[in-house]
Amino acid sequence: MYLTDFKYHKPDSIDKVFKLLEETENPALLAGGTDVLVEIKKGLRSNDVIISLREINELKLFSHDNKNLILGAGVTHNEVKHSSIINEKFPALVEAASNIGTEQIRNTGTIGGNLCTGASCCDMAPVLIAYKADVEIASSKKRRVVSLKDFFIHHKETSLAKGEIMTKIIIPISKPGVGVSFLKFGLREAASISVASVSVRIYSEDDVCTDGMVVIGAVAPTPRISSKAMEVLKDKKITDLIENSRVLKSIGEAAAKDSIPLDDLRGSAEFRKHIVNILTQRAVLTAAKRTLG
Repeated sequence: MYLTDFKYHKPDSIDKVFKLLEETENPALLAGGTDVLVEIKKGLRSNDVIISLREINELKLFSHDNKNLILGAGVTHNEVKHSSIINEKFPALVEAASNIGTEQIRNTGTIGGNLCTGASCCDMAPVLIAYKADVEIASSKKRRVVSLKDFFIHHKETSLAKGEIMTKIIIPISKPGVGVSFLKFGLREAASISVASVSVRIYSEDDVCTDGMVVIGAVAPTPRISSKAMEVLKDKKITDLIENSRVLKSIGEAAAKDSIPLDDLRGSAEFRKHIVNILTQRAVLTAAKRTLG
């Protein structure tokens, strides 16, 4: 299919973006274009105005201090993948970025764009939620910071209001004793959409998991924190989290029970639950090893 007619704007400041959003009835924001343009071609959306964000330097911000890593919403997946500080401090974020699409998609697709699609299968959401990330949302009137776990409302629906854009992602730098991992399962080696994904965060103190999070993706309308899995994981000894152990299997089973997948062309609901079970067990093992430094 071909692109429908639309007016194209390429503003060079964020204030001009806000002005265009306020003046138009049915605009679409274009960051990398890997989702928006495809959806237009497929007839899944129709927008009279396309607003490019590629010239907005604020959205390309990349900085860190002793407390936080701050990524502009326009940072690409390959910029995440190849960053030395992210490889050192946030290995699971690198794992997620490395598994998004092809090299071409990672070169243009942005971390903010991936999140703002609101798709249940977006790969960056589970791992960023596990890292306890916040996002900054801005309009011409104000800026607000929202926990990423509260950003998603339903499949393809986020808490962004008219006139608002996501400007940055704020990720706390983990303290010693924290391990985070990410795994996904797709039907193809390259450019696969997640059938299921899991990110696990474990905080270990004196060989005991005192806190953590298990986040499952592509198996509910939004990325979902598995409270049942954490109930099993909490207060368990790290040394007891070994392959094929009863406690590890119980954690996987609990995560599967918290999933609410649908049947579709990529897999049945029952298949997805099985995948969540297996991925959770493997992700817990990796996260547990990373708590040791």
